[in-house]
Amino acid sequence: MFVQQHKMQPLKRFTQCGSLTMLFGVFIILFGVSSTALTTFGKTNNQPPPTQTPTVKGRECSTHEDCSAIERTSCVRDPNDYKLRCLCGDDSPPANGLCPDVLKGLRHKCNNNNDCEDGMVCQFENNNNRTIGVSKFMSSKIKQCLCDNDNGYVEDILHDICNGANDSYLVNILVYVCSLMTPFAFSAFMAIKKNF
Repeated sequence: MFVQQHKMQPLKRFTQCGSLTMLFGVFIILFGVSSTALTTFGKTNNQPPPTQTPTVKGRECSTHEDCSAIERTSCVRDPNDYKLRCLCGDDSPPANGLCPDVLKGLRHKCNNNNDCEDGMVCQFENNNNRTIGVSKFMSSKIKQCLCDNDNGYVEDILHDICNGANDSYLVNILVYVCSLMTPFAFSAFMAIKKNF
């Protein structure tokens, strides 16, 4: 009888701490949202299929000068097909010949540092700030948003961004996950500590 009571105590402590209740609450939230899918079972879909809109692409180019007719565009690599196109600062094609006034991404034309995204500076490309393995992209007579090498930002040629900009995001995710797991780890540690 004593052995059965001894084995049940950690479960009682686990329940007393509210951890089990919290765990059930999480399951209710996660699976309660998807329960609406069950109510549509057996119903016919009277909605017509959505019409697909054609993909809008920027005009192909070979230099920044090719894009001078469309304000706020630069000749940069399209993230979808990697061709050089006249794109807005956020790498989207112009809508009806217009671009929103946004911070500019890597290798976009610029006038000063305030035009560029974080981790970038507006400067002329030269041999000191050119990424190894990347050929000279455009004329060095035009200022471009380039990675701020002096502050540790380096060009990621695979994703066409300056690395270092995503580090703070990953740290925030890690802190969030750790803060969620801490109560569970603490209650498990306390249950083990009381048993020994």
